[in-house]
Amino acid sequence: MRQLTVFLLCGLVACSGGGSGSDGGSNGPGNSAPTISNLNFGPSIVEVGFDGGETSVIGTFDFHDADGNLSSVTLVVLDANGQTIGTDTIAIVGVAGITDGTIEGEIIVGTTDVGDFTIRVNVTDTGGLRSNTLEALFRIVEPAWVLKTPMPNPRLGFATTMVGGIVYVLGGRDPTSGSTPAPQVATVQTYNPATNIWSTAPSMPIAVSEHAAATVNGKIYVIGGNTEFELGSVGLQVFDTATQTWSQKASMPMERDSAAVGVINGLIYIAGGEGPGVTYNSLLWYNPVTNTWTTGTPMSEVRTGAGGAIINGKFIVYGGYTPMWIPDAGYRRVVESYDPVMDNWSFRTEGGPLRDFGMCIHGGLMYVFGGNNWARSTDGSSAYDHATDTWHYKQVMPVSMGYARAETVNDKIYVFDSTTTLEYTPANDLN
Repeated sequence: MRQLTVFLLCGLVACSGGGSGSDGGSNGPGNSAPTISNLNFGPSIVEVGFDGGETSVIGTFDFHDADGNLSSVTLVVLDANGQTIGTDTIAIVGVAGITDGTIEGEIIVGTTDVGDFTIRVNVTDTGGLRSNTLEALFRIVEPAWVLKTPMPNPRLGFATTMVGGIVYVLGGRDPTSGSTPAPQVATVQTYNPATNIWSTAPSMPIAVSEHAAATVNGKIYVIGGNTEFELGSVGLQVFDTATQTWSQKASMPMERDSAAVGVINGLIYIAGGEGPGVTYNSLLWYNPVTNTWTTGTPMSEVRTGAGGAIINGKFIVYGGYTPMWIPDAGYRRVVESYDPVMDNWSFRTEGGPLRDFGMCIHGGLMYVFGGNNWARSTDGSSAYDHATDTWHYKQVMPVSMGYARAETVNDKIYVFDSTTTLEYTPANDLN
């Protein structure tokens, strides 16, 4: 049975307030029960084993007591099943004659067992009258970030996509070759999060790097990228996961690599990227049913190495790099949202200057991991809320990733770079 060990460390003290009650400010019994509100304590979530197994928690709540005769506070702890696993009552000092104020106290909480625990608080006056009860959640969680089985072959500039709970890692460059630049590879490897096992799938017909990948109806579409002979290609390679076979489809109208990608209603959208001597702001979409490409309204600015994701039917493009842009050394902060119904773009709140990061959707939020700017490799983690148009910092990764890729599988996110595989659980994030 999970336990939450709680030790009351010190007497609770009224740290503000004033005024006398209906009993003339005496500390004797009265006729009105006290009331309490605004329970707050921190931290409210910690990793298992935090602070060596015990941590200090500071809490406050407001009170109103017309009789000015508060006496004690009772703390009750319940487990996730609603069973009481701890209770204690302690005297409140410094409250005689005070009718309104804030109670502050400190407790020591054991952090050795994972679980969700409910903290309940109420107060009693000298006449035995009890207040209402406040409650809040205290969580002890597994680490948000966990290292998993490394990718068997180190690669950079690869693409990822997910089919049926399996992550596909496609192509990229071989950093162990000893050549500069590192040569492209056609290798395809799969990662099964359920078993934490890597496997090999049939290789691509053409080795590419800095390409885009997307999944529609069980088929993986590998779009553009650099080849041994091309800086930006027009190729479209398609892998049928059911038959385990590759084919090639209609080429893009123009060469490009390092483009942002997203899928809406079975159409694959491609924005930005670069070709030989040019950086794009153009938008294309591919229809797998008709095997045709269509041109849409371009973004406001050219950029390459941006991230793409779909939120609420909108194609979100964030970050990237613009060679002719001076602020932030060319690294982009801008977030643009494309509405496929209206065929137009709108600006959203900017993030940090970044390119070549991992980006995916989880729980309606857009998560961003790693990437690079003037720092060759970063360990940052953040989330964008499209509904409120706000950014939030998350727990940093345990390692830096200069060319990260990320995929959501069920309630977790998997982030890859070189040989590193990371598992991230948003529900366990302390921020």
